Amino acid sequence: MMPSDKRVRIAFIGCGNHSVHSLQPAICHVPEFEYIATCDIVAERAKEAARRFGAKAWYTDYMEMLEREALDAVVVVGHPNMHEEVSIECLKRGVHVLMEKPPALTVEGARRIVEVANESNRFCMVATHWRHMPTHQLLKRIASSDAFGSLTRIEVTYVAPDFGPAFGVEDYAWGFMLNQAIHPVDCMQFLGGKVQEISAHGSAIPNERLMFTAYLRFESGVEGSLTLAGCAALIYARVIVQGSGRGIAEVDNFTRLRYFAPTPWVEAGDTFRGTHAQTWEVGNWYHRTTCIGYIEELQHFARCIIDGKEPHANANDAYHAMRILDAIVKSAMEGKPMTL
Repeated sequence: MMPSDKRVRIAFIGCGNHSVHSLQPAICHVPEFEYIATCDIVAERAKEAARRFGAKAWYTDYMEMLEREALDAVVVVGHPNMHEEVSIECLKRGVHVLMEKPPALTVEGARRIVEVANESNRFCMVATHWRHMPTHQLLKRIASSDAFGSLTRIEVTYVAPDFGPAFGVEDYAWGFMLNQAIHPVDCMQFLGGKVQEISAHGSAIPNERLMFTAYLRFESGVEGSLTLAGCAALIYARVIVQGSGRGIAEVDNFTRLRYFAPTPWVEAGDTFRGTHAQTWEVGNWYHRTTCIGYIEELQHFARCIIDGKEPHANANDAYHAMRILDAIVKSAMEGKPMTL
């Protein structure tokens, strides 16, 4: 735990497109951060990011930066083939880490990060920003309420435009899992807890089609279904939860939540003639700096460091998400259920 009046001294390692378009613009919305330095192997990127977003220094060698600056935390955001190595080095040096997804290109790499995070006694959080979106946070609160009852079902549909292998991974399906499917899978974990069994069907042909349907059984007894599609002209997402209290809530494309709940003033059978719902939407005054969820995940990271509280979406959550992704592909390819 840090003194409540102390700011978190933070640096960014990686100043590519995602870093400067999605994450660094959010720094100004997190007053708990003191922006110390940027780092990128391309000097002009690091220098320009420092100028644009207010960092005090810039570097091209992250090891030099770690030696010269007294940092509390770093954000690691680059090509995934550097996430594992850089994050492990930072953790070993006693620095908290927020790393972009995926944490590694392999399940084994994700497991190694968990081990080092545990040994270092430092926080390692993975930037799966779906769970930090205001709509999904509200969905979680609804699903946890007494009126909703026990969560019984989670249904997620996610369509994305990936047409071929991502991150230099040869296998199209695995690249899609790392780049896209990790988001809905992490969101399902956030809502339903640990997954114990997976059964999936699907196929992937670059530039033609990618389609997977997976059925997930959670340790809590919740049943989940996940539909994934690539080779699309858009990004579309829908998340639905259902409870034992007969309520259903859904989030449509990240910005609109509807909650269908039984009401005492509706007679039995009326639901076949009309539907009664409460609606909540992200307002026009939302931060408008970056995509939904990025500011919130940085705010969460900062508060966890100050309060000494383990973040959710930590390295262990990401490791289990990677295991689920691996099981989806294996189940579809081998034609049998997978137990985690």
